[in-house]
Amino acid sequence: MNSSYVMGDDEDWGRRYFFTYYSEFGDRRGASGIEVLVLAVSFVVAVGANLGIAACVLRYREMRTPTNLCLVNLAAADLLFALGVPAVAYTRLTQSWRLGEAVCRMLPYSQFVCGFVLLWTLTLISMDRHRCLAVAPYRSALTTARVVAASFITWIIAASLFLPAAFWFKPKEVAGGYTICTLVFPRNDILNVSLCFTIPIIVIACLLPMALLVYHYQRIFQRILDTRNRWAVSCVAQGLEPDSSRRRDSELSVVGTLVPWAGRKLSSASMTGGAPNRQGRAGSLSQHEEIRLHKHLRVVRVLLLNVVAVLVMWLPITILMLLIYLDGRRPTEDTDFFLSEQREIIITYRREYLRFIIPRVI
Repeated sequence: MNSSYVMGDDEDWGRRYFFTYYSEFGDRRGASGIEVLVLAVSFVVAVGANLGIAACVLRYREMRTPTNLCLVNLAAADLLFALGVPAVAYTRLTQSWRLGEAVCRMLPYSQFVCGFVLLWTLTLISMDRHRCLAVAPYRSALTTARVVAASFITWIIAASLFLPAAFWFKPKEVAGGYTICTLVFPRNDILNVSLCFTIPIIVIACLLPMALLVYHYQRIFQRILDTRNRWAVSCVAQGLEPDSSRRRDSELSVVGTLVPWAGRKLSSASMTGGAPNRQGRAGSLSQHEEIRLHKHLRVVRVLLLNVVAVLVMWLPITILMLLIYLDGRRPTEDTDFFLSEQREIIITYRREYLRFIIPRVI
């Protein structure tokens, strides 16, 4: 029995194959138990980590910086995404969909919305870090009001963009007496609804933000490489007068940016190694400037690791969305599907839920 596509009847499309999404049929041989265990651990860690992040930022006033508020928005999207894990785990055990029509509609809808918010919030942060570290006047453009407004707009756009999916996902009875939660596009003889929905979604919600993420972080690290181990620019506070007697070498490097202990070691060496150069040197930083720069680089390091994790997890999802669309265009008699089994789907889910863990631990 094909585990990813099952035969069923639809009043508009007639008899055809449907993608099973959350269900998987056939001989699982203990795979369900392992999947549920992984999902359960991921759920507990994700909920705890994201609630902890939100509580710390919102409780302490000094923590409510614009960048940290962006992280709260990320935590909210992560938390909402994670709340769907129990439904997924339950369906992996039961195989047949037993959670009703409302959950079938809202579960994929909420996951799509959270994915959109996640990627575009990270994109907003990357644009601000790029402006602060690589574009004059090297100052953040984010304010609390702007972050709140941008977050609100992102959620509204995501909720509106994916609203059709909430109507198109529905429980469907298929061969063998099973029920699956699947996506059924409306049939239109004039307009190809699946094409008009899927391709723009892949571009706007996946490819565009990921491309912007790669571009902005590439520009940041190109700036670091161009200056070698001398960082000649920083986010300098207004009114700070340059004092050559307070300036010293700045041993900032790509390695120091990516590896926390390397960065601390280099910084300590520069603070204790030798007397300060009274003449000053071009490209050296004052202690105040380097402290501020290290704060920005710590943010960049955490966000970069998050971005790498996001790209690793969401690229397979993007590819799977495209393959599901291509499989859906096949004639009913053509069963040579790209996704003949759901190993790819559950691997992607495991990666996605582990994404909640990796950046928080780092």
